[in-house]
Amino acid sequence: MAPGLSSIPPSPPSPYRQLGSGGQQPVRVQMILGLLVGLVLVAVPLYLWRRPERAAPTGGLAADANGAPQASASPSAGGVPYVPLVAGGPSSHKVKLEPPKTVRCSDPGPAKTPPERCDHITYFEDALSRALTENALCAPATKTGATVSFVMDLDFRKKELKLFRGKSSTLPAAQTKELFACIQKALPTPDWESIPHQHARYVVNVTAMYPPSETF
Repeated sequence: MAPGLSSIPPSPPSPYRQLGSGGQQPVRVQMILGLLVGLVLVAVPLYLWRRPERAAPTGGLAADANGAPQASASPSAGGVPYVPLVAGGPSSHKVKLEPPKTVRCSDPGPAKTPPERCDHITYFEDALSRALTENALCAPATKTGATVSFVMDLDFRKKELKLFRGKSSTLPAAQTKELFACIQKALPTPDWESIPHQHARYVVNVTAMYPPSETF
């Protein structure tokens, strides 16, 4: 034996040096890669299939089936958009109505709410519009037609409704007295507790435009 050489046999190569060099290790790597590819192929179609659709914006205009814009029914920042009542009744063609306007809404206390921030009380707006369209014959006969402003004072605390003549009316109060009595009688008795509202009191205006009388 040569001097300086050890008689201990050489140790086998470290197993870390054989990683990926053969045997079953490459098979395991291929199986893991195959599973990952399979998961990707399954997950991507599921995500595309179940992906939520983009919601339509609120408070603006939505499109109908023909692409025409329609007013959104959801509440906006300035209140609830008003949906006009479809005129009905045999005499509805004899009177034209302007859209109802909330002139004022208020609550107890010094705070004031701008009219454009008031919500619409559609129950009373629809009730007054229907009473006007279905009772147009209650209007007095005129040679040139007439404009009559109807104003509702709605008090939810007192559960009270008052109907009176607005300043923009072109007929004197004496000439419209019977007309207002007719419309007041045609209004339904409200269930105040069931009517949605945000404020204690409202003033609502509906302007009716009557054509000239055919028999004047």
